[in-house]
Amino acid sequence: MSKTRVTQVAPPTRKQLSRFQRDRRMQTYIWVGTVVVTVAVLGLVGFGVLDQYVLQQRRPVARVNGVDISTESFQEGVRYRRFQMVNFYLQYASDPQLAQFVGEQLQQIQGQLADVQGLGQQILDELIDDQLIRQEASRRNITVSPQELDTRMEEFFSYFPNGTPTPTITPTPFPTDVLSPTATANPAWTPTATFTPTETLAPTATSTPGSSPTATATGTVTPTPTPFTAEAYATQSANYISGLKDQAGMNQADLRYFVESGLYKEKLIKALAAELPTTGTRVHARHILVQDEAEAKSVLARLKAGDNWDSLAALYSQDTSNAQKGGDLGWFGAGAMVAPFETAAFNTPVGTISEPVKTDFGWHLIQVLGKETRPLTQAELDQASQKAFDDWIQKQRAATGPDGKPVVETLDIWKDRVPDTPAIPGSVGAP
Repeated sequence: MSKTRVTQVAPPTRKQLSRFQRDRRMQTYIWVGTVVVTVAVLGLVGFGVLDQYVLQQRRPVARVNGVDISTESFQEGVRYRRFQMVNFYLQYASDPQLAQFVGEQLQQIQGQLADVQGLGQQILDELIDDQLIRQEASRRNITVSPQELDTRMEEFFSYFPNGTPTPTITPTPFPTDVLSPTATANPAWTPTATFTPTETLAPTATSTPGSSPTATATGTVTPTPTPFTAEAYATQSANYISGLKDQAGMNQADLRYFVESGLYKEKLIKALAAELPTTGTRVHARHILVQDEAEAKSVLARLKAGDNWDSLAALYSQDTSNAQKGGDLGWFGAGAMVAPFETAAFNTPVGTISEPVKTDFGWHLIQVLGKETRPLTQAELDQASQKAFDDWIQKQRAATGPDGKPVVETLDIWKDRVPDTPAIPGSVGAP
């Protein structure tokens, strides 16, 4: 029986143990370093994605009474305006007759789309105004109910379940206020919409530039109504939202917010208007318009000497619209004339003649024939309401809070974050 030889392994020396432990530590360090580097790289990549798609979108471009207007909201507003303008352009530019009718507006759209910074500034101002309006509405307990918003959304797509009205509106070539989209019989920026505008000019004054330099003509459009069923409304609104999502990255909630903003603005204007007087002073006056002060003084001297007003007006007045009628301007209220003329007319006693008054149109002699307090017309009430709102907005924009800081603060980063899409196909910036 043979014996098995057992080979005994000598225990590692202290030197070998030390080297072994050193190698294991090195492998651990390498592994840990690899993990740390990997995590760091992934973290940087993740932070970059987070920063680009989340953090940057949340960074404010402006603050209103401490309320941030985020980059995301700003970019949505710009894209929505561009979406409206591009769709209007494509709809009308594709039809030669329509293109001729709104040719100047189409050129204007091209220019505004190309002016990325200018359009961005316009939208930023509107978003700031919207915050000011909503905050004031909250202070006044002005609210917009879900039912009111639903109704306005229906009107936005020209759906009137209780009967189609025949609205009279001021024609707008394309939406000029992204937060107050105008409800029209057919949204002009909706590709499938059609309407037949019939424009009637109604000048606010009958005098020529010499007698009423500020008089302007306002148009009215009566859209031709078309039958619009609930099914058609659902289809058109769905198509519009789909296009809005594809081209501007927005959804129905975003659109409802913009439409709601328009309602808040309307309600605030109405509330401000309720605080205004409903009557105003009317002046009945006539004038003689001449070229220079020396001639005006000469005519005034003749009037004081007893010469006939009507004869001198026919002989000297450069306002050809009424020179043969004694320069009669009829009755007018505040805002109808340029400021120097209006100030003189309202401050001159009845039956007397003013000293020569200089305007951009020449020198006027004004005789006041009468003054009365009368109810304001609807047009005058509307004009006063708009002015009250505009004055209020300007005051709020320039205001400071209790801490002495400006109520409105804009941050320059907005200039680097203005979208240039959607764009007219084939133009610079178009996909």
